[in-house]
Amino acid sequence: MRRPHHPDGLLPLTFKLVKYFLLALAGCTITYIAAIVLEMPLVAEAIAVFLEHVLARSLVLLGCLWAIAVISESVRD
Repeated sequence: MRRPHHPDGLLPLTFKLVKYFLLALAGCTITYIAAIVLEMPLVAEAIAVFLEHVLARSLVLLGCLWAIAVISESVRD
């Protein structure tokens, strides 16, 4: 007999984190474009460094979390 699916698992948390990651990426992109248009090279450089270091590592961590969530959901069922 199959157990009912509970929304308190790891997969909904992963989806929520991916959503906020994509929102942060969109915000950084808009800010970078605005900094280029308004000729603020210091701000544009800071955002580029932030995207290279922090968001790139966050993407790797989210990928690992996604893989763990998929494996744990597969094992659970």
